[in-house]
Amino acid sequence: MDESRVYLDTSILIKRYVKEEGSDMADSYFRKAQRGETVICLSEINLGEATVVFDKYSRRMRIDANSRLQTMLSELKSLERSSSVEVYPVGSHLIRKAIKTVLEQHIYIIDAIQLETCIEAHGTVFCSADKELNATAKRIGIETVL
Repeated sequence: MDESRVYLDTSILIKRYVKEEGSDMADSYFRKAQRGETVICLSEINLGEATVVFDKYSRRMRIDANSRLQTMLSELKSLERSSSVEVYPVGSHLIRKAIKTVLEQHIYIIDAIQLETCIEAHGTVFCSADKELNATAKRIGIETVL
């Protein structure tokens, strides 16, 4: 499996900053990116969605949402400077493609945006903790890890 360009959805991205099942996988991809062995691809939507998750966890798990968010943004910025992270914008062209995917695959728009961003980024692997989303990725021809 070619893991040179790995798209991390929000469910995996979060696991880098909140230790839970799957955190080892997220940590592994970040270590590979730090060594220049892979490029982590993300959508801007991941950053917004991660903020929502950190906020929910702050109430449920008593974590400092702002601190986790700042840690994530700092690490991503550092990796972006070394060309090991690429964050893709959510433009109108991508939204139109995602809408088509929603109607064809019957999935949530955020999930469709992430799949379409993976395609746009020429991601070689899509990585999600969501089994249904992984199944959809496979149906549309995207390789997954799980």
